Order: sequence, then structure tokens, then C-alpha cells
Amino acid sequence: MGQTICSCANPSFPVLGRPDCVLEMRAIAFPIIVPRYKADGVTRNTIDLTSATLGADIRALIATSTALMERIYPFPRCENITFERTDDVYDTAPSTRKVLIPNVGGVRTFKFETWGKDAVHNILRELKKIGCTDVDFYLPDVSGSFWGILDNPTDTIMRGYEMATETFVAFKEYATDTTTQKLMISWDMDTNECEENSYGISASTLGYSATTLKPLTPAYIVLSELDATHVQFTVVEPDGSTSGSPVVGLVTNGTFGVVSDTGVVAEIPPVVETSDGVYSFEHLDAEITVGDIVTGSITAATGYDIADGAFTALLP
Repeated sequence: MGQTICSCANPSFPVLGRPDCVLEMRAIAFPIIVPRYKADGVTRNTIDLTSATLGADIRALIATSTALMERIYPFPRCENITFERTDDVYDTAPSTRKVLIPNVGGVRTFKFETWGKDAVHNILRELKKIGCTDVDFYLPDVSGSFWGILDNPTDTIMRGYEMATETFVAFKEYATDTTTQKLMISWDMDTNECEENSYGISASTLGYSATTLKPLTPAYIVLSELDATHVQFTVVEPDGSTSGSPVVGLVTNGTFGVVSDTGVVAEIPPVVETSDGVYSFEHLDAEITVGDIVTGSITAATGYDIADGAFTALLP
């Protein structure tokens, strides 16, 4: 609810005309969260509006391997989205004179739900990671525009709306005989945020509808020694069951890497998918010895965020 700063020496007044064609904010489709700062804790995450590849830049931020602190994290499809505002507070005299109390009330609370398969426990587990660091959010609307904040109309960078991160909450509503399972999610906008400084990047400027921005699917690697010259990657995505689902096709949709605490382990190509979600990485015998701590990674896997796996070598 940004504060109003008055200047009696240089008062200003609203000029309320509008162009014939304006970009209207439609109903919100889903939020996209982003860490407020990069890994240095100082540099703000923003979007460069001058880029000739603006739409592609935003898409690339979903899966950037540069740093997790520079990614954007879209939500899945959302339902029943509201942006409630608490009442303003006034002091009222017996004479009926009324004075608005500044900076009290007027708090925006963003509430929404995810339903069915978008409300499973593994998504709730991921949501529980929010709240440890300061977070901003962008708002794609149903017309495909991408909304954020320009602190000045001449700015060439867009930032996200500031979340009051300590207000974030997510919990589950369980399915009944007549209703599906839901995740109930909400947070407040920071009380100092100036929502009047909202600007939208239109779908035509992006080159696509912002509603097509999708979250990555998490997965993890179980790494093991197959024999003295082969490392085995078993890649699993959580699906709610105790076993999970194998992630297939990563030979052509991913880059495999193995590192021991003594250096990079060179691949003898190619990596082979020996069964669904199970991959064999061949290397020279001497590159991994007993006691080495070995880490395996898969990057550039379209649609996935795959956590590393590791083991301590037991074979000579």
C-alpha cells in the first residue's frame, strides 16, 4: 500500500486521461515467485526490458543453470484467486469528523488454490521451502500479459512485487466424497509496495502467452557403483508413491556429469539407458578409487530440476 508523500511547496495533482488503447490487467492466471536477491544477497533479480530477446530471456529464467537464486518459479494452474484488502482505519470524532490513520489497514492478501493432481503432497513439500529468504512475485494474467513493478515509468528493468515472506502459508484440504484435494496458499504483499507502479509486458511483446510458462518437475538421482568402470544413475521423480516414477529419455535430454573429490571423471561415451530411468556412465578404472566421494549430476534436462546424487567409492 505505498505511502503518500505530500509536498506543500510543490503540490502535484493527477492527470487522469488515458490513451485509446491501454493494457488492462485481467484475472490472474497464477503467480511466479523469484528470490528477491541473487546469491550475493545484494543484487536485485530483475528483468531487462531492453533485451531484443525478452520473451526468450524470461522463459530461460525458469531453468537457468547459472544459479538457483536467479531462477523464476511458476506455480501450476491455480483456482479461486483473490487479492483481498483489509479495511482502512479511521479515527472518528463525536462531531463525525473522520481522519484516515496512515499506514494502518490496506494490506493486500493474495489467496489461491491448486486442485487435484496439482495439490499432491510432493508439491506441498516443495512449497514448504518458501519463507527462508526474501521473495518477490510476478503475475501472469489470463490474457497472457506478464505483470511486475517499475519503480519509475522510465525504468528499463522490471522487478517483482514484494512479498511479506513471513506471511506465506500453504496447507492441504483433503478430498471428500464430493470434493477433490486442494492446496490452500496465501501471502501478503509487503505493506510498503506501491502496487500503482504495476506494468505489464503484453503477450505480443513476449511473443507468447505468459500463461504458457510452466514449472519444472523435480527429480533426484540415486547414484551407485555398477562396477569398477561404470557409475549408475537411477533417476526418479516423486509421484506420491513410495517408489516414484522413472525419468526416461535423458540420454538425449540431459548432460551427465561425474565428479569425485579428486577431480572430474571423464566419460567414455555414450551414456546408455539400460532400463527405464537407469543410466550407465562408463569411465576409466583409475579415475575413481576406494574412498573417493563421487557426485553425479544431470543438467540441461528440459522440463526437469534434477537433484544430484552421491556415493563413497568402495571398489578399487
